Amino acid sequence: MNHDQLAQLAQRIADGTATAADISLYNELLSNVEAGEGWDEGELGDRMATEKLLRRRIYQHAGIRRNLLRSVLVKTSVAAAVAVLVVFTGIKFWKTGSRQTDSDKLLTGKAMVPGSNRAVLTLSNGESVVLDSAGNRVMQRGSATIHLRNGEVVYNNTTSQQQAFNVLTTPAGGQYQLVLPDGTKVWLNAASSLRFPAGFDGKERRVELSGEAYFEVAQDTKMPFVVQSGDKQVQVLGTHFNLMAYQEEPSTDVTLLEGVVKVIHRADTALLKPGQQAKLADARRIQLVPHADTEKIIAWKNGFFSLNGEGTEVVMRQLARWYNAEIVYAGKVPDLKFEGSIKRSYELADVLAILEESGIHFKIDGRKIIVLPA
Repeated sequence: MNHDQLAQLAQRIADGTATAADISLYNELLSNVEAGEGWDEGELGDRMATEKLLRRRIYQHAGIRRNLLRSVLVKTSVAAAVAVLVVFTGIKFWKTGSRQTDSDKLLTGKAMVPGSNRAVLTLSNGESVVLDSAGNRVMQRGSATIHLRNGEVVYNNTTSQQQAFNVLTTPAGGQYQLVLPDGTKVWLNAASSLRFPAGFDGKERRVELSGEAYFEVAQDTKMPFVVQSGDKQVQVLGTHFNLMAYQEEPSTDVTLLEGVVKVIHRADTALLKPGQQAKLADARRIQLVPHADTEKIIAWKNGFFSLNGEGTEVVMRQLARWYNAEIVYAGKVPDLKFEGSIKRSYELADVLAILEESGIHFKIDGRKIIVLPA
């Protein structure tokens, strides 16, 4: 078998189309790579290059989009990579005499499933409607027609109901989409809530956000759109932006993708252009980030955890909200920076197994994720 054939073999295993003979041969070759014995570079190529190839194949099919992986953080052996491969393909195979890895141990407990389209819609009369992705419903409340369909709430309104406020709330482990009466589209992230009127009237379209949401605001030059979050405001006419305002995060972040927005924080104001971000911390003036990583910032909306340059505590807070989990540090917080992206559709154990390839280790106890000392 030559180097190209080995690559094809790794591809079939990652795709889930490998035969039992393929898996047996793959394990034999991996044993040779790990031990460095009997490795014929004339046939199979450079051993280190082969390790990198196998690692790349596995991570591509694990759903990770990696950018300039920092070698100091990636201490992956081929044996550890095989353990990750098992997680994502469902192929169960063992190497003779191999010990159970930390990644294997993570998979033995009860699976903590990823979040889904779940929310509660609280109407102005106090009625609560539990929402999910199942089925289509139409509700008539006053002049507002509310369509519930496929993980989205759509409001249609014939007359103003400016004082009839509704609230859409997502739990930890939930997300939902909303189309407001003016046509503005809102993607609400986990552990968030949006308070909004059933109809817009007057000089402005005002909503209140707690948590995180992505907005595609319908343009109306006569009626600006205002998002209030505590003592912070974002004012727009028609634009696309992300507002992250979780209380446990060190700052409220407003990131602009299209159009122009005005950010107001106490006595401080700033105008953002596309690609810029405003960081609003309680005790400081608005901090402007001129070239924000917009792809990373809205990765949650597109179904990914984006880890590029994020530290341990930031990543763990994302996991806590999405998997409805509690984070506990058993010692000093590991000083790591992560790279790449992981699909939010994976079970928690799968995500933790990937993160362990960067040198961090975990233990699951019920709904607690215990981060172990480095």
